[in-house]
Amino acid sequence: MIVYLSEEEIIEINRYSLQLTGEEEKFQVVQPDDIRFTIRFISEQFGKDIYRKALGYCVSLIVLHPFRNGNHRTSLLSAERFLQKNHCRPLATNTERIQLEKWRLPYEEKHELHREFFRITNILEEKARINELKKLMRSVYGIKILQWLKKYNPNEL
Repeated sequence: MIVYLSEEEIIEINRYSLQLTGEEEKFQVVQPDDIRFTIRFISEQFGKDIYRKALGYCVSLIVLHPFRNGNHRTSLLSAERFLQKNHCRPLATNTERIQLEKWRLPYEEKHELHREFFRITNILEEKARINELKKLMRSVYGIKILQWLKKYNPNEL
């Protein structure tokens, strides 16, 4: 049985991510509906593939940007927490997480993914939004994050 993150857990992960950088005062849920969308998206897609579901948390939380600040950190921490709840053991050090961020942020800028994220988040029709998120998950960007999640969160079963 797959165990999913709740809306409250994702919100607490964002609070935690802001505490890590001393930005607690910047906490604000801007788009609570996008957190609920993410939860539905993950629970209804990808069958029993927990790594694809974890990638879904990671990509959808970045793209939909439900928080005022800390969305990138929240996305990765949420994916790792989801994997933990589903019997994976987190092995990544903070240095390895930072290395992923150092790849991710410049890659997003170089490939103008911020523009793509904005386009996707403004799609109102749910099925179209889901299709666009899945396309991003299959891109070089998504594949690299998926590989990282599998490498640093091996399944203990």
